[in-house]
Amino acid sequence: MAKYALINGCIKVEKTAASIYKKLMKKFPDRKDFWNELFDDEVSHLSFLNDVKSLGLMDEVQKKESLPSMAIIKRALKMADDISAKVTSDSLTFKKALSMAVKFEESMVEAYTNKIIADLISCDDEPSYKNMVADEKKHINKMKKMMK
Repeated sequence: MAKYALINGCIKVEKTAASIYKKLMKKFPDRKDFWNELFDDEVSHLSFLNDVKSLGLMDEVQKKESLPSMAIIKRALKMADDISAKVTSDSLTFKKALSMAVKFEESMVEAYTNKIIADLISCDDEPSYKNMVADEKKHINKMKKMMK
């Protein structure tokens, strides 16, 4: 089914993001806490999406959201794969790693994933919804602040 291809694509994007942050923890051990916090958030998003899939909540998501196309998901996966490959480069600086991470966090699929999570949580828990939106902005702001 197409809806499961979409959620599987989003899950793969989150897995790759978590993998990138894990690699960056090793590459920049003096900034391990910074990357670890981002890694933990991606793992949390991944867990949530797996729950959405396993609990059959995609129909609920489709009622609330205009789903991204597979083309958008594929572009995000390509971006994530490209970043993952660059992370292993010896010439990667901390600033360049931050720049790539910001670009990825601002990508359509990452934003969509956070919106799914926020929308499904908001059905039952308004404070959790606000926290999710704040976390999304916090990721980007944290990285941009670190870049200065």
